[in-house]
Amino acid sequence: MARKWFGSVARAEDLLTACVRECGRYVAGQAVDQRLAAAIGALVVEYTALQPDTDAAYRALLGVGRAALETDEVRLARRMADSAVALRPGDKEAWLLRARSLELAGRAEAELAWQRYRLLADADEQDLPPARAA
Repeated sequence: MARKWFGSVARAEDLLTACVRECGRYVAGQAVDQRLAAAIGALVVEYTALQPDTDAAYRALLGVGRAALETDEVRLARRMADSAVALRPGDKEAWLLRARSLELAGRAEAELAWQRYRLLADADEQDLPPARAA
């Protein structure tokens, strides 16, 4: 299970609020691919729920980032990735999104993000229980 919010709850709310606002401006400003619009809708629904589920909101944030990458909206993907890494710096999925978005943006920092992702992925593999013999 991924760690809960890193840092203060107020900081997490600020990051998510900024992401939801960015998504709203993005949708309002142009025609949006249906996959991306659905992912943005899921984030807004999760974040604005009467009693938001932080894990569901975080998964929705990653979903927006993935959909943004699939639709070549690299700037939006980077925004979601940066927030995901800030919210859960020990989550390999956040680092994977960051690495992919930085790479597509042609940024040199992509290699560092890939290294962090691989480190976290390797650590996850080491935590797995040994496979049972058939």
